[in-house]
Amino acid sequence: MKTNIAATALLTTVGGLAFSHAAPEPESQLDAKLEETTILANRSLTDLKKVGSSVTVFDASELKKSGIFHIDGALKFVPGVISESTGGQNGTISSLFLRGTATRHAHLRVDGMRLSGANISSGNFLGGSGISGLSRIEILRGPQSALYGGDSIGGVIGLYSGRGSGDPSGRIFLEAGSHQSHRATLDLQGELDRLAYAISIGYQQTDNDLPNNRFIQYGQSIRLDYAASDSLNIGLTLRSFQSDLRRPNYADPNFARAADDRTESTLATIFTTLRVNEILTSKLTLGIYREDYHADTFALPRYYETNGEKHGIYWDNTLRWNDRHTTTAGAVFEKTDYTYASLFFSLSQDSRSSNQHGFYLNHSWDVTDALTLNGGIRWEDYDNYGDEFTWRSSIAYRITSTGTKFRASAGKGFRPPSYQELFGFGGGSNFSLRAESSTGWDLGINQELCDGQYRLNVTWFENRIDDMIESNFGPAPDFVTTYFNAPGTSVTRGLEIEAKGKWLNDRLETTLNYTWLDKTLSGQPKHSAGLQMNGKICDNLEAGFTVIHRDNRTFGGNELDSYIVTNLHANYQINENISLNTRVENLFNEDHELASFGNGAGRSTYPGRGRGIFGGVTISW
Repeated sequence: MKTNIAATALLTTVGGLAFSHAAPEPESQLDAKLEETTILANRSLTDLKKVGSSVTVFDASELKKSGIFHIDGALKFVPGVISESTGGQNGTISSLFLRGTATRHAHLRVDGMRLSGANISSGNFLGGSGISGLSRIEILRGPQSALYGGDSIGGVIGLYSGRGSGDPSGRIFLEAGSHQSHRATLDLQGELDRLAYAISIGYQQTDNDLPNNRFIQYGQSIRLDYAASDSLNIGLTLRSFQSDLRRPNYADPNFARAADDRTESTLATIFTTLRVNEILTSKLTLGIYREDYHADTFALPRYYETNGEKHGIYWDNTLRWNDRHTTTAGAVFEKTDYTYASLFFSLSQDSRSSNQHGFYLNHSWDVTDALTLNGGIRWEDYDNYGDEFTWRSSIAYRITSTGTKFRASAGKGFRPPSYQELFGFGGGSNFSLRAESSTGWDLGINQELCDGQYRLNVTWFENRIDDMIESNFGPAPDFVTTYFNAPGTSVTRGLEIEAKGKWLNDRLETTLNYTWLDKTLSGQPKHSAGLQMNGKICDNLEAGFTVIHRDNRTFGGNELDSYIVTNLHANYQINENISLNTRVENLFNEDHELASFGNGAGRSTYPGRGRGIFGGVTISW
């Protein structure tokens, strides 16, 4: 194992030395034609038409126009994805279910660094982080461990900070409305000679629509890029937020008592991108992510807290041999420190550390103008668990004359045991735990009509997971939790449909997504759907609405009713510098439950927000 670690360090050092003679792939490409390209699918900029995997790309600026300000809000409109605030209303922990899997099977990456992992959940980040400062959001579905390592059983979420460009400009957004809500953001971006910058600062506050449920958050993001030469780019990103949520006692019918959840999250990366020659582009990223979370209960202060810190080194290389062959290869090293403490369990505090490293290789081959093949492998080693070898492959076949693309992909995924699973929660331990492993595949067809005016995507998927890790909650007085590998194979299976259309000379755009889950790991709805409609009523007035539907489902052992929530939004451009914005949440004041825990008198039910009306102004220069 020491030899492997040394090899990783050597490769990283060699890569860093090579950078003194090389140069970058133009990053301006990343912000051009966002919906026509993907970075996440192959770890390099790729035309979506050549991708055999299932991937969705969002332009963050377009999401804001629809009144979507948080990452979990955007994910609600992706087929195969269920995103819910399972801790209650705005500001709470989000749960993310990709293709019927659990939140722990979703891999989250931000600016090239892996944030999620067996020991740091993505729930706090997804529930608290906004989309300000982002240029694109990508969702890659299916097992992707060959490209991205552990926790990629359900898929991967990729977030990318926007790069400043052009003359210096700025924007202020102010909004107020129902539930004593206030929101403000300041965005600055531009280029000064060789330096490009993008800065975003935000604040939001809401009382939600329950007593003792106030949420306050401050957020910041920065990206700096310095073009040291025509071929060398050096940059950094910083993304952080601090939030405080008062959490009512949902089991109390009067919501009289409250607790507090506090979260601080900070991600910083430094990267160097260089173009060695016409074939090779190499990038080195150093990152650190820290997340501190603690929760008070109605009776006990600092009842539960976690502190996680991850350091990462990522070396990524893209070799474009010619117009038909592209190879991506690289190495990764990560160190994670994790501490948890609880007054509820007999073991009040525990701290652990681990290292992991690995190598990956992926190749894309345009066999003909119509056929693209893709395949990759990865090896990763964890010092407190062991190693894993994974693979992936995909195929895309295009019939240009009919606007048809047939696609298929398959791959292996895995999730290593977490600290709590290996060492127990409250004193239990099971050092013989095996990693959860999966094999998944999908088949799909994309059909364009009328020169791309209308698009229909249909995908059938299946994922088979072995050695699922489950828990056993011990009796009083110690309540020791232990974990074990469940026998047999767990299966997720379903159908994804997405339909897009442009109408009335492109003045009206609609997107409909639908997911049918035949089998899931945890009580997710069999049927779910989302609808987005945006229209340009006149040259300076845009308006639209969104609809979210969730079928009956089980959560925490309790049955939750189906619901339909409708939101409205409109933007009126007064002049080139000032616009007015308005939106309505839950237009029909639909009663709906997001989550439920416990039974009988001890049952806690987390309701969604009722109707809310908000208005704002955007000032730009």
